[in-house]
Amino acid sequence: MPMPLLHLALIAQLPLAQAGQLLLVIGLAFAIITLISSTHRFHRMVQFSEEDLVTVDDCNDFFFIQIARYLSKINRQTAGFGVIIVELKTEATDQRGVQEKLLGEFKKIIREPVDKACLYQTNCVAAIIDTEESSVEPVSRRIATDLKTVVSTLPDITAFRIGVSAFPMHGGNTRQMIDTAIEAMERVDFEETLPIGMAPPPEEEEKPQPDEIGELSRQDKHSSLDPLTGVLSPMVIGSYMRKYFAEIRRNKKPIALLCVGVTGIEHLISLHGEEAADAVIAGVSGVLQRLTRESDLIGRYHRDDFMVLAGCSMEQGEAMALRLHEAVQKETFTFENRQIKALVSVGVAAHPEHGRNLRDLFRGAYRALEVLRGWNTSSCLMYDPAQHDKKRQRNGSPAKTGR
Repeated sequence: MPMPLLHLALIAQLPLAQAGQLLLVIGLAFAIITLISSTHRFHRMVQFSEEDLVTVDDCNDFFFIQIARYLSKINRQTAGFGVIIVELKTEATDQRGVQEKLLGEFKKIIREPVDKACLYQTNCVAAIIDTEESSVEPVSRRIATDLKTVVSTLPDITAFRIGVSAFPMHGGNTRQMIDTAIEAMERVDFEETLPIGMAPPPEEEEKPQPDEIGELSRQDKHSSLDPLTGVLSPMVIGSYMRKYFAEIRRNKKPIALLCVGVTGIEHLISLHGEEAADAVIAGVSGVLQRLTRESDLIGRYHRDDFMVLAGCSMEQGEAMALRLHEAVQKETFTFENRQIKALVSVGVAAHPEHGRNLRDLFRGAYRALEVLRGWNTSSCLMYDPAQHDKKRQRNGSPAKTGR
């Protein structure tokens, strides 16, 4: 008797209560095995080199993860890149071999290692093009022209067509970027002189009201970027920061995590209103983006709270916190011709001093931020487990964190 049927037969012979318990145990075991399998597959994929990509699923996952990682570390000054998908036609029996041959030629056309290319699906190659959003179309057309010349020298490929999407125009997450490029590609005939499809700009939508903008991720719960502040949204911040944390650790670098909170947001709302509070929060985000490095990762996890993940030492993390605190203190934010001042408090934790994973660092940095809020002050504080894990002190003042 097949194993699943045998299980059912045994369960049917048990008393009702015991049968229910057994089904629950089997269900939990299956869920745990599935979770372990998925987690193992993800960790294996983020460490893959192209030589490790064996199956079609491996190739597709690799491309998907590369875009996700690119989004998570995107240059906040240029904020642009393109996704190019090339579909080929071939009558060769060794289709994978033809794919690999095209990929080799494709890599000669793009600007490796700045641009990234890989196999995709069973009959495509794909690339992430590091360029401004406005330059994605001309760069892609240049690549298509060069590819046409190359394909004419490859007898196994009878035709090709290309689809292109651009960030941030065509979406804020990986799935949107890939789907949009594929849709653009499918609108093109293989027989066209230059078979390239550029995804059109999205249709203009009615401009949302400020109170709608202020509600986290209300416009697009699947977007990687928070619409108000332009940094990683609460929906993805945990996932992207865990990936980036793991990457920094693999490179054997120290790590600092900053929890940055806007001070007295409720008081600000009572004085100036919700829209003014949103303007200040967006302004604080601008200061954080301006004063951190391109390699640092910024995300918004509460309405008035941000996280900054940086590959630096504990001392450098303290210095960064002080620099951000002072910069916001000097800044004046404008809303409807009103000049508004704001302050931030910053809690800091570091790896390896305060933990081995992102959860430990977040717990420490956020606890330090809570201590500052308990003191009702605006300052910077390095997490001290011996002091801050005790009950919150009723009195006292924050210690200076500068070196």
